[in-house]
Amino acid sequence: MNSITFFALLFSLWSGPAVKTAHDPQPAGCQSYNDPALNLTVYTSVEKKPEYPGGTSAWGQFVNKNLIEANLDPAVDCNVKIKMIIDATGAIKKAVPVRGDVEVKEPNANEKEVVRVYLKSGAWVPGQCGGNNVAAEYVESFTPCIK
Repeated sequence: MNSITFFALLFSLWSGPAVKTAHDPQPAGCQSYNDPALNLTVYTSVEKKPEYPGGTSAWGQFVNKNLIEANLDPAVDCNVKIKMIIDATGAIKKAVPVRGDVEVKEPNANEKEVVRVYLKSGAWVPGQCGGNNVAAEYVESFTPCIK
């Protein structure tokens, strides 16, 4: 396992979905909002978070195969935080870099490459609430380069 994969896996294990307290009459631990741009009810906390098919090991293999190191800029921040919305079928409906809690409008080279890799990853195993697949917001940190 190369060092890029190691750090990508380390941060994917450390991070997870945004956790918020539920106050809607939804299954325990589940909270959602309506995203009018996507025309979806999106859950910000779920009973089971979305995951890449095959888990962490398969994700590491996918990253090793698809991350293009030449697209990375070690002169800028190598820790990229990405927010995805994965629908109830597992399709990625939105993938954007975030800094703090703000979506990035003009991503740097590393953020662009991480978004490209995530969008290329295909269908994920969707999040679940109340035993049902739901559209879920998933926030993950990813370190694509080593300084």
